[in-house]
Amino acid sequence: MIQSLLDYLSSLSLRKLLLLLTLLLALPAVGLIVHFGLDQHHDALQEGVAETRKLAHSIASEQRNLTAAAHQLVTVLGQLPQVREHKTAAVNGILTSVLALNPQYANIVIADPTTGDVWASALPLTKPFSLRDKRTFRNAVKTRQFSSGEYVIGQISTKPTIGFGYPVLDEKGEVKAVIAVNFNFDHYNVLFNQAGLPQGTTFNIIDYNGVIIDRNLNPEGFVGKKANDGIFMSMVNGPEENSFIDVGVSGDRRIISYTKLRLRNETFPYLYVRAGIPLQATLSKAAEKQFYNMAFLSLFLLAAIFLALFIGKHCFVNRITALQEASHRLAAGNLHTRVSACLQGGELGDLAQTFDQMADQLSVREKAVRESEARFRSALENAPIGMALVSLNGAFLLVNRALCAILGYEKEALQGLTFAEVTHPDDLNLDIPNVERLLDGEVSAYTVEKRYITKGRELVWGQLTASVLKGDEGDPEYFIVQIEDISDRKRVEKEREGLIGDLQGALCDVRILSGLLPICDSCKKIRDDKGYWNQLETYISKHSGAMFSYGICPDCEARLQGRRET
Repeated sequence: MIQSLLDYLSSLSLRKLLLLLTLLLALPAVGLIVHFGLDQHHDALQEGVAETRKLAHSIASEQRNLTAAAHQLVTVLGQLPQVREHKTAAVNGILTSVLALNPQYANIVIADPTTGDVWASALPLTKPFSLRDKRTFRNAVKTRQFSSGEYVIGQISTKPTIGFGYPVLDEKGEVKAVIAVNFNFDHYNVLFNQAGLPQGTTFNIIDYNGVIIDRNLNPEGFVGKKANDGIFMSMVNGPEENSFIDVGVSGDRRIISYTKLRLRNETFPYLYVRAGIPLQATLSKAAEKQFYNMAFLSLFLLAAIFLALFIGKHCFVNRITALQEASHRLAAGNLHTRVSACLQGGELGDLAQTFDQMADQLSVREKAVRESEARFRSALENAPIGMALVSLNGAFLLVNRALCAILGYEKEALQGLTFAEVTHPDDLNLDIPNVERLLDGEVSAYTVEKRYITKGRELVWGQLTASVLKGDEGDPEYFIVQIEDISDRKRVEKEREGLIGDLQGALCDVRILSGLLPICDSCKKIRDDKGYWNQLETYISKHSGAMFSYGICPDCEARLQGRRET
């Protein structure tokens, strides 16, 4: 895998490698900006969480203070004799004065503990009404403690509000009256506007039942309605305060923080203060910063790419192109090519000097090769015997005058032929095993006598000596052959062989015994050179072509006949 990647990179052009290197060098900056952007994103989220928590805590703290002040207020009111003695006119005056001094209250009323009918009010009573069915009244009567209420629309103020009830007890601990105070939430909008929070920030004040009591944005569309069940239940089942990202009541994703409010004597919260900031608005600043950072990086990267290509072109590409062009001229045979004068300095300058040294060496070597070729051609051309340079497939490449004279061809015509075309068909197989041994390196040369066919279709005997010419890597490249015309010698040998044959035939026809032969005077045996005595006919048959047939001459017949008669 790594080797394949390295091979691929090695195949790229220098421009592409410089561009790739520039991009690789820019990657850490890209990584830093992305990392910085992620940090900013995280910081923006944390900042949004902090802002929503701060807003929720601010409203919750203000509400706690107002509730504590209301508790103190109703406690003081409950001790007034006018209240205990049920003096309506006097109490109305007191309540009106208190309301004027405390605009955070929507209204303050006092009701009968049995019927719930209101008999005193800070605001003028326009019609009689009862608190009997209100949670504030019921909890105060039941618990005989300061109790929270729920979302209601004020009977006199006509404002959405939440009330608190306080039971006025007599000496026996019986409830003599219930003082109810309702809050005016308008001042929260003033606090919110002074906070300088991002656009789209909202807060919601929700009662224990999930009904929205107050909201800063578009209150008419949400106040008095149930909050999002999912978000509300996450607050009910969650800790006293928490932050999370969820879909708000307006349908957009928000960073939401909430705080629960409860009275010390009550188990369940009576209010939930929830603050939310649009997630998009929170992250927009971070996204804007990241955009500017990426834009700056892009400009920097483009400048770096342009600079890398500019420097690469003038410091690398142009110089390497000069080396390539010089290499092409050198390969084309221009051994006077030099580049070190125009490429100086650095590794490429050293390479240019090395190139010039190589060109000098090639020039010297080329001169030596030309001189060697000239000597070879001169030796080949002026050799007294036929010589040729032959390719591995048997084609004549160079021939000398002597070989042309032997075969009767012009030089150009002979150099267009192959060895097989000038060899007698019956002698072609003489070369094949020898050539195989020569190419396999078993022998350095071989000599064979065979017949050649001249241009005039005559037979010429030649003695072939062949060797192989190898290249720099030791592989066979050419054959060097020498062909000596031995036709006269072959003719003399043939004549000598004929004469010898004639002599041998004559010797076969004539064998003569001569000299002194030692013969026994008695038995007529002849002694040979080794001292053995042989019968006369045996010796003569051995040392001549004579054969013996036996018969009886007349004299011997007559003599033998006479002996039989007697």
